[in-house]
Amino acid sequence: MSARHEAVRAFLVLSGRGRRWRSPAALDAAIRRRPERSAPPAPRGRVAVSTGLDGGWPVVRLVPPNSSGSVLALHGGGYVFGPEAQHWAFWRTVAAASGRSVVVPLYRLAPEGTAADTVPHVAAIARGLAADGPLALLGDSAGGGMALAAAQLLAADGLRPTLLLSASWLDGAVTRPWTTPRDPWLAAPGLRHAAELYRGDLPVDHPFVSPLLGPLDGLGTVVVASGTRDVLHRDALRLEERCPTPVRVLVGDGLLHNWPLLPVPEARMALRTFVDALR
Repeated sequence: MSARHEAVRAFLVLSGRGRRWRSPAALDAAIRRRPERSAPPAPRGRVAVSTGLDGGWPVVRLVPPNSSGSVLALHGGGYVFGPEAQHWAFWRTVAAASGRSVVVPLYRLAPEGTAADTVPHVAAIARGLAADGPLALLGDSAGGGMALAAAQLLAADGLRPTLLLSASWLDGAVTRPWTTPRDPWLAAPGLRHAAELYRGDLPVDHPFVSPLLGPLDGLGTVVVASGTRDVLHRDALRLEERCPTPVRVLVGDGLLHNWPLLPVPEARMALRTFVDALR
């Protein structure tokens, strides 16, 4: 592990960033304090930025020169928090390195937005993009679960987009959390409460909420990056075990939740692997 990675870990511990996930009450308090959704990034370098609407959702497009194909990017945040600066930086890098447009739907956050509405809407956006060229779904944490859930709907239509997942949350009930070593960022009690807010009227084992329990046949290429210092790490291992399609798991030994999006040298390996899968 790099010194920068350890500095990020120390910052998470000292700042108490993980406290919001330690209990349902703490998460509810953090949701009440959550800021308005951040504005999309300004254009930078050769990647153009535009914003439109799709079914009432803002949709941001990061478009490199001579783009060919699309990446539908779904942000994490436990379904209850919006994208952060590291998301936009990562997506911009993916667009520039892959030559694909990165399309970011800013879905309604739970509890206002629920799985029964969100997953079919994501799948509908994906179908529209697939009609225009090669498509991949890129999701981190909760966005990874959303990506897999949407991919299951697309597979029923014979569509097999590439799936690129980072620290994906695939079991809403967190029935088998990875507990050693301690995760300084996430905790199962808060995650389970977030799933309760997101599931709405659906049971927690519904594939929209727990896509690990849904149909896994007919998927395209699957790449998952996961760190062993992440309470969600076992989800990646269970996906590899259950999925009929070969799953490439990039295991970050000792690395934090969502390490591919962190400003650490280890992230470069995941970025290269994701971009290679898009070429």
